[in-house]
Amino acid sequence: MILYQRSGLKYMKYYHDDKEFGRVMINTRRGMRNVTARWQGDVLYLNVPLGITVQGIQEALDDLRPRLRARKEQEPGVTFTIGQVIECFRCRVRLDSQSRVPRRMLFGHDGDLLTLSLPVGMDLESDLEKRNVTHGLQVLLEQEAQRLLLPFATQVAEQLGVSPAGWEIGRGMRKLGHCTKGRVIQLSRNLMFLPERLVRYIICHELAHLTHMNHSAAFHALVNKYTSGQEKALEQELKRFNWPIVR
Repeated sequence: MILYQRSGLKYMKYYHDDKEFGRVMINTRRGMRNVTARWQGDVLYLNVPLGITVQGIQEALDDLRPRLRARKEQEPGVTFTIGQVIECFRCRVRLDSQSRVPRRMLFGHDGDLLTLSLPVGMDLESDLEKRNVTHGLQVLLEQEAQRLLLPFATQVAEQLGVSPAGWEIGRGMRKLGHCTKGRVIQLSRNLMFLPERLVRYIICHELAHLTHMNHSAAFHALVNKYTSGQEKALEQELKRFNWPIVR
């Protein structure tokens, strides 16, 4: 059943009801050959080739089921509590409560300590409210990314002796960095939730694209050089990183 469709048929979105996983969101894309899957909170998303049949989707789900089940069981749940302090890139965020403005989250700033004040009575066990808190944290840290992340990225580029055409702050969750054909590097605001060594790794990855606009062996060799031989270790650390927000 179609949820919605964008013009040009570049991609369409559907859903599929599965007995175990419930409502699975289906993204169909031209040019894809394989089915990929990811959990976002309690919702499962599948990326599938354009033109795949319902039977094909079910067969792909059945093939991926053991891994998806194990991934879901192993994935640590995100929790938010009043008074919680979240360590971020060169700053911290504390979750407070407030009764001044009902149903609103308020932002505060005191040096390197940021505050996200949640309305009294907010159900922090609810998946919906967890997503709302996540969004509030992302908005708050997007402002800080301009102040903290971009100067750091510029410094890393200078140390490596490379010069992108410019820097931008993006909002990607899965795509944390991007180098355009115009040599502009976009860094996601979500890098603010990572420790500095992983932030630097992603910056180095994108800076290497200024020389190699691909993921060839030469590209990875350059990333490895930029990271002092730590590319694979940092890549694995990023894959295992327990994000403090709902993804």
